[in-house]
Amino acid sequence: MDATKEISFTELMKIDGVRRHILKYALKFSDIKNLARTCRSLCVLISGDSIGRDIMWIDDYSYLTIKCKRGFKNVSKVPIWEKVNIIKNKCYDGQLEEGIKFYGETINYRNGTFIVVNLDIGTYTHEEHVSLVQKIAEKIMLNHQLRSDVETLDFRNICDRRQRSLLIECISYMNHGSVKRIKLPVDILKNCKCLRNPNVWVRDMFDGFPDLNEVYFSVQFRESRYKTSFGNGSTILYIIKSLSKKRNGTIIFRHVPPDDVEFIKNVRKIYGLCDRYGVKIKLEIFSDDLDIVERSIHITNPSNAPFSINSLITVYRLVIHCSKPFPEYIENFRFYENLEVLNIRLYHINFSDGIKDTCMSDLDRYSFRNCRKLKEVTLYCMGNCNEHRECTEEMFVNNLLFIGSLMPDTVERLKIINYQRRLSMSSRITEKLSEYMPNVKMLTLYDGEFKNCDCLGAFKNLEIFITRGSPIIEIPKTIKLFVADLSGYIDHDKEIVRRYSKRFLKYLHTTTGEYIFFNDITQWRKYKCVIQKYHD
Repeated sequence: MDATKEISFTELMKIDGVRRHILKYALKFSDIKNLARTCRSLCVLISGDSIGRDIMWIDDYSYLTIKCKRGFKNVSKVPIWEKVNIIKNKCYDGQLEEGIKFYGETINYRNGTFIVVNLDIGTYTHEEHVSLVQKIAEKIMLNHQLRSDVETLDFRNICDRRQRSLLIECISYMNHGSVKRIKLPVDILKNCKCLRNPNVWVRDMFDGFPDLNEVYFSVQFRESRYKTSFGNGSTILYIIKSLSKKRNGTIIFRHVPPDDVEFIKNVRKIYGLCDRYGVKIKLEIFSDDLDIVERSIHITNPSNAPFSINSLITVYRLVIHCSKPFPEYIENFRFYENLEVLNIRLYHINFSDGIKDTCMSDLDRYSFRNCRKLKEVTLYCMGNCNEHRECTEEMFVNNLLFIGSLMPDTVERLKIINYQRRLSMSSRITEKLSEYMPNVKMLTLYDGEFKNCDCLGAFKNLEIFITRGSPIIEIPKTIKLFVADLSGYIDHDKEIVRRYSKRFLKYLHTTTGEYIFFNDITQWRKYKCVIQKYHD
């Protein structure tokens, strides 16, 4: 053998023992994914290797308190940066440091960073304000190593006048390459003192976020009803103008009560602005009262161009706790042509044959089938209600299948959360659900059992299955990602790994019994995003 002959890295990796030894030192699946993508031969080799890692879930908060040092609050002659302390929450910071040292995969809940900034300081000059804001933006450590893939920034401040100004300016000094959405409290839209300064208007609020295209505002349901104010409109205008520079810039209002007339008036005020600057506007409706029967609401924007609030609704969260007004209520969904996500909180009630006959006799009118953009449906199966205290499994299944029969065939993601653990999934149920929703690609089932271990086979297009409950089930060949929370079945650990590692060569797990199985390492980024978004 010629000892001077050079061996390429690819040739070296073809040696099984060498390759597997090297892969042991690749802590993150993202690193292994990048390695597999370097060339086709490496991808083939790594695809055939069995690789397992531990998981650490990160509850990622950046919690800052800015307060004056003792005795300095009312001292005006001392520069602001000399008289304040910026205090970080040691618990959350410690979690980040632990995550860096963790031997395995770290996954951020909801793929987001939650940010809270509490401000308790005295007066200061404008020049001091700029340096203070920059310092706060730096202390948030948005570009921390474990936040490199974060797609959501969620600001959870209580916004008084000073906090609003701080938040707006702070964002303008931040930057992150992968953030796609920013969530803000709706109170930030009230008048902001900082916008009196022309220098602030010159700065692009979202310039540091090249991939950003969504800004969310959370409407505080109930407590703030009829109190949501956009002030003199300067803040929303500033945000719209900055967002207009992004591709598909969209403003989204979350948790909007369907009968909040004052809020609808405010939406009317900004609709024209959004239209002028090419920014979309969407509403996520939350209704817990079936007695409020909302008809099609048509209003006029400032330019007298008619539009319908219904066309702005993309998410609807519906609570069904009584059956009587159900047909009248569901009738309104034929107007929601842009509905994409439907969440139904279904209590154990008895839909009479009359109600079912009314709906089934005119499905164009009494169903969700006109919602041709509906892709995601979640059914929260709740406990008993006053209408029907005794609930059998048969009643529960009948309600589930009745609601399922009203769905359009566009649904691709179906989630069933069984709070009372009354559901035992059978082949009859899955066959009916797949008949109504034949294009389901992702199924999530929490806290349910399986009467038939092969019942998932009814979903012919199923690619992702997420479950919390029964540990043993037959996984169809179409499944590419299987996520199981089996924390109540620790005794089955070895059996679970043995059973599913034959089918899936890549897996992650926690010490509490959560498992993630898949094969294609090159798709890890996609799978990770799915897990972060849909695995509660």
